[in-house]
Amino acid sequence: MTLITRRRTLQGLAGIAAVSALGAPSILRAADTIKLGFLSGLTGLETILGETQLHCFELAVEELNAANGIGGRKIEYVVEDDQTTTRGAIEKARKLVFEDEVVATMGMIASLEHVAARSVTSPANHILMYSTYYEGGVCEKSFFSTGQVPNQQIVPSLGWLTKNTGKTVYVIGSDYIWPRNSTEVIRTEIEKLGGKLLGAEFAPFGTQDFAPIFDRARAANPDFIWMMVAGADVITALKQYQSFGFKQQLFSNALDELFSFAHPELTAGTLSNQAYFMKLDTPRNKVFTEAFARKYGADKPINAIGEAAYDGVYLYAAAVEKAGSTDSDAVIKALREVEFEAPQGNVNFAANNCLRANSILARGTPDGHWETVENFGQIDPDVPGCTL
Repeated sequence: MTLITRRRTLQGLAGIAAVSALGAPSILRAADTIKLGFLSGLTGLETILGETQLHCFELAVEELNAANGIGGRKIEYVVEDDQTTTRGAIEKARKLVFEDEVVATMGMIASLEHVAARSVTSPANHILMYSTYYEGGVCEKSFFSTGQVPNQQIVPSLGWLTKNTGKTVYVIGSDYIWPRNSTEVIRTEIEKLGGKLLGAEFAPFGTQDFAPIFDRARAANPDFIWMMVAGADVITALKQYQSFGFKQQLFSNALDELFSFAHPELTAGTLSNQAYFMKLDTPRNKVFTEAFARKYGADKPINAIGEAAYDGVYLYAAAVEKAGSTDSDAVIKALREVEFEAPQGNVNFAANNCLRANSILARGTPDGHWETVENFGQIDPDVPGCTL
């Protein structure tokens, strides 16, 4: 396996180390550029997440271009806003693949985006790299996930919660594929642990009144509450949740620094599980957070979705160098053979095209950061029945 250590990054430059003793074949011509696509919800429900995801993507591209690009070829990119809609994701994916002719597309927040985009990219054998934790289950040759899948996020969190808070849970989520499919994982896994899902409710995007849902959750009296309300809607939900005076532990894998920096009063005491938190104390993360602060401002937070987007650019770059080509089949093969020294630690793809990622359970603090409760370490991703 090829390890990209980015020693030059630690010296103030970011780059790709040589990926093969044989070097890159001549097909990588320095006079050419490599064009990437970025697709995400930059307006609409997921604006707060899409903007940071784009910033981390751009930072990785800028660092690579400052250090000889990919095999001497500079990276250019096209940004498209799908407005967090199915129609937008399909239309913009078509534009990126067939009009802009990008060699790979990265980004996306809501699962409805990757589902829609894949209807375009998978038949075209076009690499789609999704950087948000999600419900899992996708097994497609050209689809790569740099975010957590359920066995890296939901399963270890449930183990801790049932051991430390109790064995009954009530789920509150947005009404789309990520919360619904994730709830089925929760139902199955908590029953394995001798517990029970007491109820699950899913609110439409843009819901302003969560009171009826919270009334039913309080009546069920679970040991803990699991919230998967998406995007800006989670702020509305959290404000109303506090007014109900719940005493149960709240867990939400929808929460991270982008919400806690803006509303620490809502996230303090809440638990979340992510592959990355800004306060990870490693030399590599220090370089990453300092570079981000220089470019976008010291007051701008980074979250796991953004870090995963940053990782995706570097992993793709390493794979192209190893393959000596941007041909999809060659790069897909190489993506499973390269490794990257990421801010969260050394990462690489498993045979199912999902990242071997961290699993960190953390509690929100009054200053908007997240304090580690338990670090489960790096976990191999599981996509049941997937053979690629």
